[in-house]
Amino acid sequence: MAKINKEFQKDWKNASAGDKRHLRKIIILLAALTLVPVLFIAFSMASGSMWLDDEPYYDMEFHRGGRDARPENTLYAFQYALENGATTIECDMQLTADNQLVMGHNAALNPDITTDADGKRVKADTYYVHDMTLKELQQYNVGQMDRSSEYYDMHGQSQVMADTSIPTLRDLFQLVKDSGNEYIRLSIEAKYISDPAAGILYEKNPDKDILLKEFLSLVKEFGFEDRVILQSFDWDILVKMKEMDPSIDTCALYSEEPDWGEVDATTLWIDRDEPSPWLGGIDIHDFDNDPVKAAHALGIDSVSPYIGETTQELVEEAHEFSMDVIVWTVNYEEDMEKMYEMGVDGMITDRPWALREYLESKGAKIRPVSEVDLPYHLEPEHVDVTDKKAEGGMDAAY
Repeated sequence: MAKINKEFQKDWKNASAGDKRHLRKIIILLAALTLVPVLFIAFSMASGSMWLDDEPYYDMEFHRGGRDARPENTLYAFQYALENGATTIECDMQLTADNQLVMGHNAALNPDITTDADGKRVKADTYYVHDMTLKELQQYNVGQMDRSSEYYDMHGQSQVMADTSIPTLRDLFQLVKDSGNEYIRLSIEAKYISDPAAGILYEKNPDKDILLKEFLSLVKEFGFEDRVILQSFDWDILVKMKEMDPSIDTCALYSEEPDWGEVDATTLWIDRDEPSPWLGGIDIHDFDNDPVKAAHALGIDSVSPYIGETTQELVEEAHEFSMDVIVWTVNYEEDMEKMYEMGVDGMITDRPWALREYLESKGAKIRPVSEVDLPYHLEPEHVDVTDKKAEGGMDAAY
């Protein structure tokens, strides 16, 4: 029996998260039917709980720190994630004119969430992060959403707001270190627009080599090599990261949503004859239009598809390649149910409280809520309002 137990532990350790969920269901069913050695195999490693010792926590990823609860990509959002059992903080980084890494999703300051020192909304498509120094950027307030905007309807009604400046990646790392949390991971998107057709957005791209050099230097300074995941829609950045340090986990973002009407909404170029500039020099057509196969060929560790493009076949294929599938952006119970049953390894969500409630109902292993004695705590946990769900998934991408 000891030999069987040892082999079972080895197989369990190498199984994907989805396989483990299905295997656990089988074990419980067999145990109920037989009440014999299967019980010993299933629970002898559990130390009194229903979980095997190395059963991973389900990957709850708080999108931009949990943007439907706190101002996105701010220290308030990141402390919220630390307090509320996030497995992973999902966030975005940009490179400033003086080569500082700051947190933020848009290439230019977004008027929906940004005011100047006089409290006035900034003008759209005007203040590009890459043209500004850190000192200049930190004069702006990114903690108060424009209540008259469509963005507020989609993400602001449930948000607890607070005045705050744009933090640096160093600020985020320091917050995590000061919290004493030794398990949370940081999935950090390197923002880059790969298509020259994007015009000024393409022109305002950072230098990839400088961005990655600054990123890796900071990761090593904090000893976070095994706690960060670098994600990007630009797969060349991920290839370069592996060349610089193969130990850094990478995640390939992609989408193929032409109806969104955005230049970065279609990155695979399945319906175009020429190769996509987003995919690190490869052509998706050489891989049977299969993003999992293409990402694996580049040595990328995991894939992150849009929820509407995630299928059972994709999940199973990724797991055959030992790649995780992290889906964006999953905000509603019906979508959570679909993704969970497909066996995806993690879900990125704007509404962490809703994902927690769902996963608890499924008996999933998740991190507990805990107090964090740092300055960025807000009350209440969130405003109990359901934000507007945009047609076609645009609330997930916006």
